[in-house]
Parts: sequence; C-alpha cells; structure tokens
Amino acid sequence: MVFGILCGWCVQQENADGQTTTQNKEEPVPPLAPEAAPTYEIVYSWSFAFDNLMKYRHGQKHLAEFLKGEFSDENILFWQACEELKRERNSEKIEEKARIIYEDFISILSPKEVSLDSRVRDLVNTNMGRPSTSTFNEAQNQIYVLMQRDSYPRYVNSAQYRKLLESFGVREMPVD
Repeated sequence: MVFGILCGWCVQQENADGQTTTQNKEEPVPPLAPEAAPTYEIVYSWSFAFDNLMKYRHGQKHLAEFLKGEFSDENILFWQACEELKRERNSEKIEEKARIIYEDFISILSPKEVSLDSRVRDLVNTNMGRPSTSTFNEAQNQIYVLMQRDSYPRYVNSAQYRKLLESFGVREMPVD
C-alpha cells in the first residue's frame, strides 16, 4: 500500500519596504512504500499526526526505540503483534499467536501487561474462547488512542525525534 501526505511549510519573505510577509504552503509528499527509508518530508510529517507516523514501519521503529528508552514499549509491541495477527490466514497459527499475545500483553502475570479498562479486558477474555484475527481489535484500538494521547506527544517533543530530523541536514525553503 502506498500513502500520500501533505506537508505544510511556512515561507517568510521581506518585501522592498522591509516588511516581512508569511505565506503558508502545502506540498504533496511523494508516495512512499511503508517499508522504504523515509525522506525528510515523511519524518517531518510525523509531527503533524500520529497516523502519519504509524503508517510507516520506520516510524513505528523509531517510536518503539524511544519508548524502550523510557521502559514503556509494551503498547507499541502489543499494537504491532495485533497487526501481525490480522495478517495471519492459517487458523492454527491464529490461535497460537492469539494465545502468545494474551500471555505477553493481557495476562496480569505478564511484565509487559498493557493497561486496558475492565470492559475491554472482559471482551478480550470472552474472545479468547474462540480466538480469531479480531480477538484484540477493541484492545488494540484502546492502546492506539492511549499512545496517540500519551506516547506520541512525548516522542515528537523529544531530543531523539529532533536528532532524527537534524540527521537530514539543513533544509532551505525555496523563495517564490
């Protein structure tokens, strides 16, 4: 699947009278396969929306590295495990993967237990009676929202994200 994104840019120019004018521009970012190495524009777009970051494996990887440094990577690991489960077509493997996800992230005995409300936890427990690719959908959605509200703002304001942006070098905006 290929994604297209718009990046917003702000261009400031000084006119002949010495006044500064600001012009907002939006430029399409060329489509990029989620597994391809991201461009500056793609990495920059991550700061606009959590969805932009999560569309790319590199975005997920960088977020996971950041969260691992905070000892809080269980949410992204759970979300990724659920995505992998959704891609599985073999019914025996679906059941096996669902049990592993449950033991690794849902069980109260797990050191990587994700925080779910009681309604969603009860639903997952019920769904585990007949595991399927959708067993964890509600839990995955809840964790996605949690990451969007909690982990994501910390990441885009982190030194790690700034360093990643800076690794592309200085970007100069074109003058019209």
